[in-house]
Amino acid sequence: MNDIERAGILRLISSISTGAESYVRDGFAQGNVTVVCYADSVEAEGVFCLVENPDSVIAYAVFVRQDKPEALLELMEHTIRPYLGTEETREVCFNVHGRNTEIIEWVRKLGFVPDMEGFHLHYTSSEPDFPIENSALTERGFSPAMLESFISVFDGAYLRLNLDNGWETGACRNHPEAFLENLTRHEARRQVHSYWLDERLAGAVITEGNYIRDLVVAPEFQNHGYGAGILRSSVSRMLEQRPGEPVYVRVAGSNAGAKRFYERHGFAEIACFAEHTFCR
Repeated sequence: MNDIERAGILRLISSISTGAESYVRDGFAQGNVTVVCYADSVEAEGVFCLVENPDSVIAYAVFVRQDKPEALLELMEHTIRPYLGTEETREVCFNVHGRNTEIIEWVRKLGFVPDMEGFHLHYTSSEPDFPIENSALTERGFSPAMLESFISVFDGAYLRLNLDNGWETGACRNHPEAFLENLTRHEARRQVHSYWLDERLAGAVITEGNYIRDLVVAPEFQNHGYGAGILRSSVSRMLEQRPGEPVYVRVAGSNAGAKRFYERHGFAEIACFAEHTFCR
């Protein structure tokens, strides 16, 4: 496979996510990628490939156009079936472009269960909005004394999302030690920023690299403009700390409100993903 073909494959994989592109790129460098099907023509454009490591097998599928969809699914099943046997000890995952609905349906019929579906958004504004001066919010970091406030805000902010997706509700309350460990680890890297109205926690942001990992606003403070101010503050800080690098956020597919919120404030969709893990 030549460099032009690899570049074409990576371009397609990037439409799943930037993380997927990086993973496959590293796989090419290590010789761990098997390209089962790659097409770049008027009739068909897409790729199906595997990245194999000692502890995992990850399949990637992106198809913009398909000329023989049934034959493609047969090829994919012939390829992936051997990895689903009882003797296989590695984790087997399947990442699909979020708009390849036929492939997603087929993946689930094979026994894969959804991990997450959603969008990657990229901050595209040419002139970033800087934090609002004279804001009523006071910015702080995190300390263990704030744990109870963080638990209430995170569990409250994610309640509807968790209910809509059948995920655990009250996860922070149910696992306070793990939540505290996570917050403490990010605080040590100055990746936690909390926003207070007097002594009440209004919202918080956790960043990781050039990603906004979590941005939450307490339910009682939502729809008052605080979320927009927190987002502007976070983006400005990230652009200052990592000049020239993009700012990303990942949004669950069911969270249409969050997607609209980010798009109103300078973010644009760059990828659509559906991640699955084989259920043994």
